[in-house]
Amino acid sequence: MILNIILLTVAAAIAWWLSGFDARLTGESVKVDLLRRGIRCGLTLFLLAIFFSLPYSIASAPPMFLIVGLLTIIWAGCITELGARFFHRLVDPEDKREFDPHQSARHLDMVASLLKNGRHEEAAQLCVTLKESGDANILVLETLLARSGIQFDIGKKPKPLTEAYRLRSEGKFEEAAALLNSLLAENPSNVDAALMLMRLYVQDLRRSDKAAEVLLALEKQPHIPPGHIDYARRSIQDWGRPKRAPEAVVLPESVDELVACGYLGTAIEILERKVKEQPQDFDSWLKLAEAHGLHSGNIHRAEKMFQKIEGHPGFSAEQIRTAKVKLKEWREAKPQEN
Repeated sequence: MILNIILLTVAAAIAWWLSGFDARLTGESVKVDLLRRGIRCGLTLFLLAIFFSLPYSIASAPPMFLIVGLLTIIWAGCITELGARFFHRLVDPEDKREFDPHQSARHLDMVASLLKNGRHEEAAQLCVTLKESGDANILVLETLLARSGIQFDIGKKPKPLTEAYRLRSEGKFEEAAALLNSLLAENPSNVDAALMLMRLYVQDLRRSDKAAEVLLALEKQPHIPPGHIDYARRSIQDWGRPKRAPEAVVLPESVDELVACGYLGTAIEILERKVKEQPQDFDSWLKLAEAHGLHSGNIHRAEKMFQKIEGHPGFSAEQIRTAKVKLKEWREAKPQEN
């Protein structure tokens, strides 16, 4: 009897913890969420109490299987959500480092100080470390070293897309096409390589048929947002039209107007700069998550933004609940891309 009470107590604690992974907990109403979790945990304890009271014999096997089946149905959603979050953090761990807007300037000052004191080797090694970490501007580092007379190659082999762009700018269209085709052979879902190859085929090689083949292959790949496919299809048509004299484009001033007029990339760039410069600005964080989750259809990216909002020490519980409600609305608005 005492053993059963201990087991039920442990089961209650585990059940309450696991019920927190219910995907239907919206945070809109604390009472509704607590009631939902309480009902789930209460049913679980009731079934476990029956399970522990059954005699361990062949005759009691069917009821035991029935109880196990009911428990599986009750907790399937929570266990699935727990597994999904664990896998997401495993393949795409969150960067929890606090943003420091002055970090890059301090690094550059450190390099300049080493160069001023004649410690050139240490300065060069620090530049390599900063380059690998991505925490400093490579062009500025190269300039500092060059002014000190240090012939040091910070750069490594350029990325394939950068190399393809260079080949295309030099008029080596066939070589660029071969490189891009090799990238797509390794990863058929590489949207950037596919877009560059389609543009090269249409504008430079005058092979719209080959561009259509690339688009067809991209459409067959899973997990490609429909918005990317539509953009590629429209771009092929635009690239094939005769070029006209460029017209001055006046961009809207506000982020909302940019999104409304279709300048989504510019809006996202402005919002990303705002959250870096003003990390306490909740509205900018929420608009950036909305730009990804609703307008771009990238729910995965919006979820990452929500995790950053949820872990931000400067945001209140009410603001976090607001973001959670918005995330739920974006999921419902884009069900085909979830």
